Amino acid sequence: MEKRESAMTVEKNHEVSSENQEVQRNNEDDMYGNEKKNIGYRISASAAYQIAASAASYLQSHTRTMLPFKSSNPESIKDSSKDGNGSESGSDMISSDMASLMATTDSVTAVVAAKEDVKQAVADDLNSTHSSPCEWFICDDDQSGTRFFVIQGSESLASWQANLLFEPIKFEGLDVLVHRGIYEIAKGMYEGMLPDVRSHLKSHGKRATFRFTGHSLGGSLSLLVNLMLLIRGEVPASSLLPVIMFGSPSIMCGGDRLLRQLGLPRSHVQAITMHRDIVPRAFSCNFPSRVVELLKALNGKFRHHPCLNNQNLLYAPMGQLLILQPDEKFSPPHHLLPSGTGLYFLTSPFSNEDSEEKLLRAAQRIFFNSPHPLDILSDRTAYGSEGTIIRDHDMKSYLKSIREVIRQEQNRIRKTKREQRRKDWWSLVLSCGVSAGIILGKSITTAGLHRGQFNLAIVLQTGRASLKRFGKLVASRHIYLLVILLLPAKLLLLGAYHVINFR
Repeated sequence: MEKRESAMTVEKNHEVSSENQEVQRNNEDDMYGNEKKNIGYRISASAAYQIAASAASYLQSHTRTMLPFKSSNPESIKDSSKDGNGSESGSDMISSDMASLMATTDSVTAVVAAKEDVKQAVADDLNSTHSSPCEWFICDDDQSGTRFFVIQGSESLASWQANLLFEPIKFEGLDVLVHRGIYEIAKGMYEGMLPDVRSHLKSHGKRATFRFTGHSLGGSLSLLVNLMLLIRGEVPASSLLPVIMFGSPSIMCGGDRLLRQLGLPRSHVQAITMHRDIVPRAFSCNFPSRVVELLKALNGKFRHHPCLNNQNLLYAPMGQLLILQPDEKFSPPHHLLPSGTGLYFLTSPFSNEDSEEKLLRAAQRIFFNSPHPLDILSDRTAYGSEGTIIRDHDMKSYLKSIREVIRQEQNRIRKTKREQRRKDWWSLVLSCGVSAGIILGKSITTAGLHRGQFNLAIVLQTGRASLKRFGKLVASRHIYLLVILLLPAKLLLLGAYHVINFR
């Protein structure tokens, strides 16, 4: 009896164990299925933020000297190595950072080395007109017939997906390579903007013009949509005003060559970059050789990438580069620029096009590597809401700095006008004095004051001509200067009249 019950118990336990194993297998299958289904669609924004910092730390071999956010003082390590109870926790912190480092570095590798079906799934999601990561706005200037398309930057999940999908593909079927993720967003945005473009053309005809602008990712999208409208024949080149980008990453390899093919000047693209902004440097800096080799090993599309092979960068700057330097109280000045607030653009003294292009490319290379993005990321004080990364890239920082540049330029113009008015005033006074002296001297010599034959009409005519000449000058500036002129002129005429009468 006991043996039978024992056998029944064993059999029952075996059945329960089998059921548990079956449930566990089903759960694992479900988890695997969900993971496989979502792998192309979901990337944590916080994980993506960690990817850049951890990868940079890895490449710069700073893993042994990791410091807490907002602290570059080694003493802070000692303070942070103790928890609230005074116990040592430094090893725990370093272990946590190392774990994050390995996980996020593996994440970058997984994105670059992902299979095409996974990346296409992400591309299809970005290409959707219903899930654009960036907001865009339209406003019209009825007087000039210009329609403005303003595209915001974005820190959404979709924007991180686009940033990570940075492999090169052909742009509009041409022999020019473009950042795949941002191009996919531009395709969906193009379809959404097209009705507004066509309606403006219909309303204003040949008078219609378009201005595209944006900050960060929005600026790059502005460039692509602008060029797509021209290449696809929707808008003539004469209707497209220069694209103005603020703090936007470079996203093309062969972009300047494309502008020449389309018959557009280099000034058609005006990229305004804060002096230390990391975002415009992200794809245009010199990548270490080990990173280049890693990218080529993980993804075949990088093996024949001209910019990577010839210049050790992912995408080259295009168009005109304008460097915005804010007030030094806001951000330290760049060592390659003059001190003080200003907006500078790179130019070349050479008239030869090849020499000019080489010189400009060399200057851009120096600027985008000073400081290098990895140097910025390796500084732990760069992170957080008050760190240098946000400070030098934030849209409000650009707005504040540009307002300061405009204010200084207005002051300079006013000062120049004041100096020019002084020169005009003294030249007029001197010319009037010389003319009156010559006329008066000639009359005195010819006829003599004792004869009383001084020709007052000549002086009055000369005076009227001078007043007429200066009146045009004053009318366009400040009318109160006319009073200053009339007072001495009246005294001069009255004095001459009294002299003649006395004689």
